[in-house]
Amino acid sequence: MNEENFEINNEENLAKTKYFSDFALKHFGKMKILKKGGILGKENKDWRNISEHCLVEAVGADILAEYLGADREEVVEAVLLHDWYKRREIEEMQKKDGAKEHQDSLIKDINFLRQYGIDERIIKISHSNIPEIADLEYLKSRPLEEKIMHFIDMITSDSNFMDFNERMAIARKKEITIDVSESYRDKYGGKSLIELQTEVVLTEQKEFEKSLNLQQGALINFIKEKLEERINNFR
Repeated sequence: MNEENFEINNEENLAKTKYFSDFALKHFGKMKILKKGGILGKENKDWRNISEHCLVEAVGADILAEYLGADREEVVEAVLLHDWYKRREIEEMQKKDGAKEHQDSLIKDINFLRQYGIDERIIKISHSNIPEIADLEYLKSRPLEEKIMHFIDMITSDSNFMDFNERMAIARKKEITIDVSESYRDKYGGKSLIELQTEVVLTEQKEFEKSLNLQQGALINFIKEKLEERINNFR
């Protein structure tokens, strides 16, 4: 790498850091809850990848909410909080019956958020990445904010936006993810969580691309391009 390229990369990284830091500070109250969940702060450095995941998803969801006409503040708050309890969930799943503990952690997650004064509407959106029921017509009619939460979580692996199929290919390599997915078959009338999410995310992507006048399959790049524009404003 020559000196000029090194300077450009440094400038890009600095702008990216500034943008995400600014975004996090604007939602400082919700970031404090991530710290309560043990995924933010110097003392929780081994779990910061989860808080970074939440932040990246929140930015992606904010972009979708802006261009689709959803309530941006509701979406951002909900997405920031969607995995705030993930560390506790993982730690308990490693000790006990993984799939059962996953279900129990959802209840604990909601109860804690209520104690922290989070609005019921925000709590509902934050959990819409896992469909309540397997009724596709109902899921298609959900509020836009809930669809955005579900969609953005289905296209984000760690801190990267990617095609849903690619994201699921990564998820299927994790035994606990498969166990949790399979545990939903009774609830979803024989479908696994991954099977239902696949059906739902495809309808959401089609709906969003139509609303934004995008070609089929162009939505992920649209999000990435808009994020790049935001970051460039911090150069």
